[in-house]
Amino acid sequence: MMNGLDKVKQQPMILGFILLYVLPPIGMAWFIGCAVMEWRAQIMKKLALPTDLISPLLALMAMASIGSVLINWQITDLLSTLILTGYLGIYLFWLRHPEHLHIRQFVWITIWGGVYIFFSEKLLNLIPNDSMVGTAASFMTGHFLFGYKGIPRLFGSTFNPNYACYLLILALAFLSVELLRAIQVKNKQLIVLSLLIMPMLDIGIYETGSRAGFMIMLMLHLLFLYKLSMRIFIPIAAMTLISAPFIYQFMPRSGGTESSMAKRIEIWGNSWHIFQQNPFFGATTLGFGRDYAALNGEMIPHAHDLFLSILSSSGIFCGLFFIAVILISAYHLYTSQRISAKTNYSATLFLFSLPTIILYGIMDFTLSSPQVMIIVLVLLTYWSRYTARMVQFTRLHKVMKQFLNTKLRFKKKRQSKPAMLQTSKGISGR
Repeated sequence: MMNGLDKVKQQPMILGFILLYVLPPIGMAWFIGCAVMEWRAQIMKKLALPTDLISPLLALMAMASIGSVLINWQITDLLSTLILTGYLGIYLFWLRHPEHLHIRQFVWITIWGGVYIFFSEKLLNLIPNDSMVGTAASFMTGHFLFGYKGIPRLFGSTFNPNYACYLLILALAFLSVELLRAIQVKNKQLIVLSLLIMPMLDIGIYETGSRAGFMIMLMLHLLFLYKLSMRIFIPIAAMTLISAPFIYQFMPRSGGTESSMAKRIEIWGNSWHIFQQNPFFGATTLGFGRDYAALNGEMIPHAHDLFLSILSSSGIFCGLFFIAVILISAYHLYTSQRISAKTNYSATLFLFSLPTIILYGIMDFTLSSPQVMIIVLVLLTYWSRYTARMVQFTRLHKVMKQFLNTKLRFKKKRQSKPAMLQTSKGISGR
């Protein structure tokens, strides 16, 4: 306990992450403070934007929101610009200050955050909601339901079951990598701890009622077995395929899959229509809900799909740039696995975690939650620094290879040259 308090004192930024899980509104305010400090430094020191992929994407989205405001004259949509500027500030802060938090510290904060989400569901249900004080307490602790009405589902301190599910998925991805590492180095204590935490995260994901989360959970477990041992992976993967009908029946809320999918398709179609009405700059993140209500009469806050959300809220240019970011990142991820898949902790970590953003984004847009978005942005700063180092290493490797090949060819050329015999002046050539 004291050791944990000492770490927080030495690295106060850890407190911001703890607050993000325990008291989300205060945690979000903490990170907004980081963004304000970064923008102040940006302006005072006249710093250039980094040359990574995420910074220009966020900047483009912010500029697109300004363009949308100028075209539609919805001044309130400038709040979307402010939010995106804040996200960019948070991203720049963590990109430029890696000393604040080591990647493994971030990993374990996310894992324990997942454990807290699981247990907080039971704990925070004790807060009465029949008074203003109880409602305020629920809001401050994140146990205040937004955007969902239906059968009870676990959401802990995240305001929504789907947000809880994604943070639990990310915690499971990180824990799988930690367990792999513990097995490799034969750390028995960490193996036992990981095996105790993993069922909690699995049960938590199931209790969120997310069908997409359930399927991603299975994929993560199969990926873990693949990285651990092919002899174990092949039979279990085969059994999983054979058991697919049973797994479908066991999947949470499987009975409502068809109706839910029909509703998703309807939302996607309407989102595409909103994009067609605002092709260049989009409708902005806040304007989407207003346009959707005008189109359909329903209040739907986002497109329930990562790509369609960016396309409909930020327009075609941001959408195309986002696709480029995905393709380039996929190439870097593939390259990282070829270079150091078995020995590099970071390469394995990104293999487990980054695809979950896209996989979950196919069926929902959990990045609409500032709580989720902040965690993902911090993860992406580690990825950006890792890819920058990897690109430098690859270039250096190519230069060294070319240099050694040139030197080797020159050496072979000299060896293959015939020696010239010279005759002495006093000796006859006969």
